[in-house]
Amino acid sequence: MNKMICAAALVAVSATPAFAQDEAADTIARDGFRIEARATYETPTVSSIEQNNDVFKIGSAVAFGGEAGFDIAVSDAVVVGPYAQYEFSTVESCEAGFCLSAEGYFEAGLHVGYALNEAGQLFGKVGYADQSYTFEGQGLDVTDSGKGFAFALGYEHSFGKTFYGRVEGGYADLGKVFDINTQRRHFGFAVGARF
Repeated sequence: MNKMICAAALVAVSATPAFAQDEAADTIARDGFRIEARATYETPTVSSIEQNNDVFKIGSAVAFGGEAGFDIAVSDAVVVGPYAQYEFSTVESCEAGFCLSAEGYFEAGLHVGYALNEAGQLFGKVGYADQSYTFEGQGLDVTDSGKGFAFALGYEHSFGKTFYGRVEGGYADLGKVFDINTQRRHFGFAVGARF
């Protein structure tokens, strides 16, 4: 009887690593700490001028920055975690000696990813956004900032276990800046590493 128990225990012990290995092989969720460099084409806009609800572009330009996040696997294919990003804007619009320029853009919130396979992942982000603007000219120099809701959707493709590339589009409703409703739209690319 003791020999049978010992034999069964040996089989169970030897089978456990194989079972764990199979379980790990089934998990395609991309979790852990990640950091990325970003380049986006941004278009800040204003609306509701004179109550006509018209939308006007302040300008369009490339913004550069980075993002950091920490994703936790909640299933074999789904990750959830916090993120924060900052981008330096280069948008500026000038007329009659006055210039309106967009300054740094900050965003933080919740990131959700769904792995399609070992290389591809769809992701979404929802969070809080803050962007400041400067209006200057003819001795005037005033700064104000807008804050509000932001979201983004995108696709990530892995290049090995560590590196990845992303394409992303997003929108932020920044509330009122200089008493005018302000938004930001962006589309861009990112390259990053996950540890």
